[in-house]
Amino acid sequence: MIKMKNGKLQKWIVLIMVALIGGMISKLPYLKDSYYSALLEASGATNTQLGLILTAYGIMNTIVYIPGGFLADKFSPKKLIVISCFGTAIIGFWYATLPGFGSLVIIHALFGITTIFTFWASMVKITNNLGKYDEQGKMFGLLESGRGLVSTVFGFAAAAVFTHYVDDILGLRGVIIFWSVLLALDGILAILFIEDPEKIEGNAIADDGTKMRWEDMKAVIKIPRVWLAGIVIACNYTANLMFGYVVPYLADGYGVDSSTVAFIGVFRANVLMFLGSIVAGVFADKLKSVIKFWTYGFIGMSAVAFLYLLIPTNRSMTWIVIVNLMLQGTFILAVKAMYFAVIDELNINKRLAGTASGLLSIVGYAPEMFAFTLAGSLIDNNPGVLGYHKIFILIGVFSILGLILAFVLKKVNSQYNVEIQRQP
Repeated sequence: MIKMKNGKLQKWIVLIMVALIGGMISKLPYLKDSYYSALLEASGATNTQLGLILTAYGIMNTIVYIPGGFLADKFSPKKLIVISCFGTAIIGFWYATLPGFGSLVIIHALFGITTIFTFWASMVKITNNLGKYDEQGKMFGLLESGRGLVSTVFGFAAAAVFTHYVDDILGLRGVIIFWSVLLALDGILAILFIEDPEKIEGNAIADDGTKMRWEDMKAVIKIPRVWLAGIVIACNYTANLMFGYVVPYLADGYGVDSSTVAFIGVFRANVLMFLGSIVAGVFADKLKSVIKFWTYGFIGMSAVAFLYLLIPTNRSMTWIVIVNLMLQGTFILAVKAMYFAVIDELNINKRLAGTASGLLSIVGYAPEMFAFTLAGSLIDNNPGVLGYHKIFILIGVFSILGLILAFVLKKVNSQYNVEIQRQP
């Protein structure tokens, strides 16, 4: 690999590379965020069936989050990331053949292995170990903003590939090949530039030579604060998943064409991720508490969630929907950017960051098992904009629930810190 003489420079290069790969690796499983109508046409699926395809991805993710955390604590995160890049690229080339419904279910289940089991906790562990306790907001904010910037630049490039084709199905195939080639190139870059955390000069922790033990995993599982943080994450993530349906809502409710919808989808998923992550990184560190920042984020989410119901569904109101989308997305994605920055605030040993991220993930990302199918069913069973409005109501409900639980988590964690300080 290419190693820099300056240890600090090496750390930043590692963070940049992880952000680069992290910004690309989830694009294939979540093509529906920008190409919903094209996916429906290409797969011949109903809204509910498309939800089931994505649910297969969510179920696999839930199964592998904790084992993935264990894997990242025991094996080389660099090697796992390299495997993830090449594995996702290979599956992507199969995806580009646009096979039938059954094959698409299998493809998305396999994506769960290559984008979550071998990748997710490895990304979190590397980032967590690049910064000290008081740098976690900055590190994860930079990671998420970097992922957002990468997703934005290459997402718009993918949208340009899509619009190059007159036929939406051919355009979708071109987009899938585009992301698959980029991920193969990412695998090569990972080999050249990524280094495991304990080998980076000036790293926040030193490698003590210990291996992950089942006793350590049990210790993490027994921490109530981790479970509660996971449930708070689940509230935000449910809102985030359903927030994706604002994009097809623009097509079905306001008559926006598929090419414009694709670009808005990229903006929603990527530009707002970039902006929200910058906001999160700055303010979470200023507040000196990720949990406190979460409460402000949920307040913003709750305030704008129900506004879609009040905006008339005529073309002249499209810009108002887009403005509301921008506000809501910034709040949602700012909270999302800090999911794993909370690990240090919960007083979790850095050596167990991978396992802790696995538990947070299995709880926090559990909504992937039902949210897509539920949303697709609501749209199929409630013609017109009614189904979308029910989705927006659910977003509001989970936003309010997340706010309440974030306050509870803040109190519980504060009480724990007081108890720790009292101990001799």
